[in-house]
Amino acid sequence: MTNPRAEGRFPRLALAALLLVFSAALIVAGAFKYARWGQGFDMVDFHLPIWGTLHGRFLLVSRYNFTDTFMGLDVALGFLPAIPFYAVAPSAYTLVAVQVLLLASAAIPVYLIAARRFGSGWAGVAFAAAYMLYPPTQFMAMAGPFQPRIPALVLFFWAFYFLEREQLWPYLATLFLAMLARTDAALVVVAFGMVAALRRARWPFAAWPMLVGLIYFYVALTYITPLFYNAGFHPAKVAVPFDLSRDYNDMWPCGLSPQACYYLHLGGSLPEIAKNIITHPVQIFFFVFQPGKLQYLALMLGALIFLPVFAPRELLLAAPILGINLLSNRVFQYVITEQYQILVIPGLVIAAIYGGAWVWEKGGSLSAGVVRAQTLPPALVALVLIIGLLNIPLKNPAVSAFRNPEAAARVAIMERMRQEIPPDAVVAATSFLAPHLLPRRLYYIPGGKMHHQIDEAAYAFIDTRASAIQGTGVVAALRANPRWQVVDEQDDLVLFHNVGAP
Repeated sequence: MTNPRAEGRFPRLALAALLLVFSAALIVAGAFKYARWGQGFDMVDFHLPIWGTLHGRFLLVSRYNFTDTFMGLDVALGFLPAIPFYAVAPSAYTLVAVQVLLLASAAIPVYLIAARRFGSGWAGVAFAAAYMLYPPTQFMAMAGPFQPRIPALVLFFWAFYFLEREQLWPYLATLFLAMLARTDAALVVVAFGMVAALRRARWPFAAWPMLVGLIYFYVALTYITPLFYNAGFHPAKVAVPFDLSRDYNDMWPCGLSPQACYYLHLGGSLPEIAKNIITHPVQIFFFVFQPGKLQYLALMLGALIFLPVFAPRELLLAAPILGINLLSNRVFQYVITEQYQILVIPGLVIAAIYGGAWVWEKGGSLSAGVVRAQTLPPALVALVLIIGLLNIPLKNPAVSAFRNPEAAARVAIMERMRQEIPPDAVVAATSFLAPHLLPRRLYYIPGGKMHHQIDEAAYAFIDTRASAIQGTGVVAALRANPRWQVVDEQDDLVLFHNVGAP
């Protein structure tokens, strides 16, 4: 006879073991990637705000010429949970560890949601494993830390758990905190209200998230972000015709918000964007469902073996972020490897849990909402194996960090050149060199009109192999400029000094 208490204990022990293995593996991989100079300039954008806040410069950013704080790009208080840990151990490795541990912790509410839905702790373990092995989760764990949306990801899983249990105040509190992580999280909060309404939950579960989420989203974009622009920056309010071929780079940052300006092809303001989407349905349809975006959807859903499509109500939680990604003409938003998928993950994983339950229900394996124990283990093992194996063709980022590192000899050259730069000097650098030059003001090469320019820096540290500078003539221009002198050069790495800099 099976001991029920043992049945409850063993799944929890299995979950603990999974958390330990996932955390250890991803922390080691993330630390190795950073040590071998494998992180790009995004890590500067996400590391510098944390360091700056601890040194009296709230959410400091340095590459842009129109703002000195991340708040001038987006309301992003999701950085703040990392600050106490960074204060104790101020290192990029701390951010790597905290990011992975936060992502891992979301497996706990995943376990609870699945165990409750299936009536089985082992189902909870399986879906927790599926969440951790889900390729976008793996890519987010290895992204340049510290991603401010990740605290929201964790909180959204907990919010759904509290919604299931009809615990109003924990539900509202977690949604409110998640909303502060980054502005787009407010759209997920609105979706929670819609799902609560469809579940026929009590009115506060639906009304408050929808009302507060919509208001906050509009206020953050329209009023809060502009407060943090530099004094000399006055973005033009643009009125542009609907044109899906327009490149936002021609006018970015424009209007009241850099984030809204990414959608300049749809209109020059939030009301204009909404109107144009409604009044141009055919053009929008073909823009959203072009081949690259269909591939993106197939990968996001297929990596969970399409279980989310069987739970359309819960899938609504992923709809707002999927929607803004599909409406974008920036390819970074509709690939599974980039940060823009962080807030899609909770909705898809929750929908996968409910979709899986529906499949078993229709297959006759569920009785009164609970899976018959004898049918469950093989299906759960198959689920985890399939999702795990999908990491092979999708080039798991943790494995790739070890398979394709920067050569140790070249890293040693980079380290030597880095030591030749004074610690307080402003440096312009190509993407993969910049993270190891922190903490200091860093400018991005090749940059753009919204960035600080190379001539404003005292040093330029360039990897001539960097794809972003190919064909730009940046290196040749510096060599031809008598103000710039070569300090060191080896193995396609060049360190310049601007002798005319103050």
